[in-house]
Amino acid sequence: MHDNSLDARQILRDLGVPAPVSVARVTGGRDTAVFRVNLGDGDRALRVYGAGQMDGLWREVEVMEAARQAGLPVPRVHAVGIDDERPALLMEWCRGRPVTHELKARPWSARHQGVLFGRTHAAIHGVRAPAVLHELGRSWIAWARDDELGARLSERTHREDALLHLDYHPLNVMTDGGAITGVLDWTNARAGDPRADYARTLSILRLDAEVEGRLAPIARVVIRRFELGWRQGYHEAAGEPSDLAPYLAWAGTVMQHDRAPRPGVPGGLTPERLNHIRTWTAEWKRRAGW
Repeated sequence: MHDNSLDARQILRDLGVPAPVSVARVTGGRDTAVFRVNLGDGDRALRVYGAGQMDGLWREVEVMEAARQAGLPVPRVHAVGIDDERPALLMEWCRGRPVTHELKARPWSARHQGVLFGRTHAAIHGVRAPAVLHELGRSWIAWARDDELGARLSERTHREDALLHLDYHPLNVMTDGGAITGVLDWTNARAGDPRADYARTLSILRLDAEVEGRLAPIARVVIRRFELGWRQGYHEAAGEPSDLAPYLAWAGTVMQHDRAPRPGVPGGLTPERLNHIRTWTAEWKRRAGW
């Protein structure tokens, strides 16, 4: 979210949080802004969402608590509220830094960081999705918004009970260099088949840097070594996923919508870059026999 008018101190007052010692805007995505807040007894993360996202925020809080209770490295939520129609979430600050920043600073550690990343991804899939994710309209298949692809996937047998993050990439995962310390941004979480989440992450690692997305500043050779480590860590913990072509076709279709231009929201890809994703997706549809 690129709204420079956000007043983090006022938002904190509306959440009933004591006056902070310091506030600094640190990051954010297309739909959120994140501030680092020091309350005198340690740091917190204040995440501010766009207007009209309160229902989604409550769902995300429930998912985060279920994941944390299952032993996953997910930050504790301290306060939830709304300021001027914009929902806000105050949560524990995870030590370390995003895996993306670790890869930039210590590229030689890419394989090791990938293994840690993969083991944590497998651990997520070992958790049963909470009831809130079985709501109508939250199908992972429908997220692609492609009726033909959805019909083909619906003909197949899938798991529908695993917790899926569906935005599991190096910017949403924190590390202190030796361990994964936090998995952030559960907005897209759904219940479903782990292969869909695996394919979604693979599509991001394979395509994002190539189309100058969020991972573009990292050398492709580093991303490739990181990917090898992720696959190794995941396979050691959960086995190698089978029959991935249909799920990769789905993931490519999701990315076309996820990265498409949206009115008033910066960060969308140009038609030329989106065409690269379409070509990749078409190849996986061909391999799936579609």
